[in-house]
Amino acid sequence: MRTKCIMIGGSWLVAATLWVSAAPPVELSNDRVAVQLYPDRPAVKRCLHKATGQEFAGAGEDGQLMINGEPIPWHRFEIKTTPIAGAGPGASQGLEYHMALSDQALSFDMTFELRDAELVFQVLNIRDPERKLKTIGWQNLPLLVCTDSEYHYWWLTTAEPDASSGGKMWMRDARGQIKTSRAEAGTAGAILGCLWRDDRLCAFAHSNYPLFPVTRQITAEKQYAIGLNTYQYRVRHRTMPPLQAQVVFLSDQNGDGRTDLSDYRLWVNRRLPDTDPLYRTHIWYKILNQEPTAGVRSTFKQAEEIIRAVHHVTDGLPQMIYLVGWQYEGHDTGYPAMDKVNTAIGGEAGLRALINVSKEDYNTLISYHCNIDDTYPGRPAHDPTIVADNGNISHCLDVESGKIFRRLEAMMRVAPVERTIHFDNARITSRVAAQGIGILEELECGLRPIDAYLKARGITMTTEGQNGIPIALPGLFSAIWHYDPPLSSMQIWHRKLMGGGWGSHMGPQTRFELGLGSSIHQDVSYLPVDREALGEEVWKKHFSWMNGPRGLTVSFTKDWDDLVERIYLGTLLYQFYLERELTAVYEVPGGVRQVYNNGEVVAENANNHLHVTLGEVTVADDDERFIPRGGAIYAYSVAGSEREWKLPAEFRGKSLKAYSLSKDGRGPSPTFKVESDRIRLKLLPRTPVKIVPSKP
Repeated sequence: MRTKCIMIGGSWLVAATLWVSAAPPVELSNDRVAVQLYPDRPAVKRCLHKATGQEFAGAGEDGQLMINGEPIPWHRFEIKTTPIAGAGPGASQGLEYHMALSDQALSFDMTFELRDAELVFQVLNIRDPERKLKTIGWQNLPLLVCTDSEYHYWWLTTAEPDASSGGKMWMRDARGQIKTSRAEAGTAGAILGCLWRDDRLCAFAHSNYPLFPVTRQITAEKQYAIGLNTYQYRVRHRTMPPLQAQVVFLSDQNGDGRTDLSDYRLWVNRRLPDTDPLYRTHIWYKILNQEPTAGVRSTFKQAEEIIRAVHHVTDGLPQMIYLVGWQYEGHDTGYPAMDKVNTAIGGEAGLRALINVSKEDYNTLISYHCNIDDTYPGRPAHDPTIVADNGNISHCLDVESGKIFRRLEAMMRVAPVERTIHFDNARITSRVAAQGIGILEELECGLRPIDAYLKARGITMTTEGQNGIPIALPGLFSAIWHYDPPLSSMQIWHRKLMGGGWGSHMGPQTRFELGLGSSIHQDVSYLPVDREALGEEVWKKHFSWMNGPRGLTVSFTKDWDDLVERIYLGTLLYQFYLERELTAVYEVPGGVRQVYNNGEVVAENANNHLHVTLGEVTVADDDERFIPRGGAIYAYSVAGSEREWKLPAEFRGKSLKAYSLSKDGRGPSPTFKVESDRIRLKLLPRTPVKIVPSKP
């Protein structure tokens, strides 16, 4: 132990007491990394990445563990250590710290293990018979401190709760270089983040804790510290899984000869859970049935007309439809109850007829747009005992009461659900302060049990967007309707969190947004929902917030060509991307360069130009498409064209046939001529074409 003193006015004052480690550090080492640990406290002292010679600092002498928010001096712990020996070449080696508070009935183990180029840290074997432990925190105990200010950083987090949106926490990111960035007064939580120096090394911490798992800070000395955020162990009547974190030293992962942000994003992506494949293979969109101020926009019979037309114009590609306003009096009515099918659009019999004909005749899955956040006084199932401080439903209280499950069961009796369901909002920021319910309680005791209930029935969830949900969504949600996370995170979520589309969902997407990988994310309706259809008075009263001349929906009767364009320019290109791993995303002047399968597919997407190639095959060229998918080629041109396209390898040397597609099905063959490995093809404006071998 050492007491630190300072002199003020010629007098020495005791300023702090530090527990100083006198024994030499414990070293873990293999052929890739060497790590020094303090021998008498669970903390990293120094790290060395051997191939680059890059050194990183760790915790200083003033670090302390926090138990339930209180800093605990090291001398209050009884600490014993046990080596962890590896068994065989390349096996882990490490050190286990057995921690016990002498004045409390609390003990736990903390371990550090070196595994290849990763240092794995765990909190295990918590023994808390009096059930007093709520949190473990780390004060001035970073896992890694980068002292080289040439390194760049990137992090992803959220803003503070936004009162105007019911407490949502909107996602944001930052990127910079340590030496040119401002110092930060303290640590801040992040969802994801890393450090890298081009062609040298990428370093980061990664944790299984769901809520802002890591911390980061740029210090006044132009150093970048990475640590662990507070671990909330007890969550209502549950305890969290054992905490595990990795300090990772990463080199080139995608084979481009560089070590940069793309390598980190690829590393994270490969460790995220996969989703149900239906989100990668189906054309999915919403059909607006009824909106109270706009009236009926699509009956169930009219919805069938839309589905049939899309079936024909894509030659039978599978579809997945979410019905909007299928319940009570239309969109956002009846909540929290969902047990009544809207009679104005066909009632329960009409819904079941639509489900059956869609599955049997049109290769289409019918599901629903629902809401488990909103509740309206006077409506069936409204219950003040499950309402949070902001007026929304508390998922935690909803689950603990069992009421959410009874509402879902009542819904499924009248509206059968298969494989997927869409929840409009799914906030985890609806707090109940008087009962100690915060974000983690809403997540772990609310949304996760709902997710488990649905998955036990073969159903996965989608939601409106990142929507201010302050966690990484894969594993909980399979898809988001509006792709609203920062573009810098696109590579991380690729194939793990499907997306409707980038940019505005109140009109056609730009060429840049379509090139990123987008599908339809504006509701489709049979009748239009626009100024002309509703009249000036209704439009001004209810939709004056909307800018521009276009309507709220893509109308089947008014905007058919627009809908087809979104499918062929957006959805089919996105599905082409989803067949492949996104191995790199580079910033280029005016846009981005997306690389799939280590260069098999490259999308140059900048300065309002889009060019996508599959080797020597052009797949997308501005507003034209030549997309190989499922043994066919889907060709499309907005303005029409006559040009030569190089054929994909599987179509070369074969006799080919082609036909145009419309809402009525297959039509006349377009003019085309095959020469060697190329096809000269005439495309009429906004007329899809499908090309297939003449013989299977």
